[in-house]
Amino acid sequence: MTSKLGAGGMSAIAGQLGIGEDKASGAVQTALGVLTGALAKNASKPKGAASLDAALAKDHDGSILDKVGDLIGNPSAGPGGAILGHVLGKKQGTVASAIGQETGLSQQQTGNLLATLAPMLMGALGKAKQEQGLDASGLAGMLAGETRQLQQGASGGLGKLLGMVGGASGIMGLLGKALPF
Repeated sequence: MTSKLGAGGMSAIAGQLGIGEDKASGAVQTALGVLTGALAKNASKPKGAASLDAALAKDHDGSILDKVGDLIGNPSAGPGGAILGHVLGKKQGTVASAIGQETGLSQQQTGNLLATLAPMLMGALGKAKQEQGLDASGLAGMLAGETRQLQQGASGGLGKLLGMVGGASGIMGLLGKALPF
């Protein structure tokens, strides 16, 4: 999905957050990994997969990916907050703090980044659902595969986050406990 951002999009995110592009790129990868993992965890249960499938069919057809610049320019005007409410529940602050600790961003910067990326991720999933004809179980399988791929190919901060999924003492352990599903 970061290919959808391109150099201009990454530069815009860096500008929005007031950080360099290298730091923004790492933060985007980490945040997307955590969001993907949270969605995969939710979709691993039939009810969660069905809810995700319905949300994608109703509200996330991928068209938002044509408006990435608008979303980056004003993330609070987009659907990111509502999406994060569904994906992370009351633990958004805890998750933002944990990601911020790993990436060096403030909780506010991380919150803005998550609000920017959440609708983009949902749009990408909605587009994949349409193009590949995925149903709820297909979406769950795709997200599980994405999470496995992230875990295998992760390095640096994202590697640490994803590598600690099973450990309660790590950041992903904290995130796993914080997630409402």
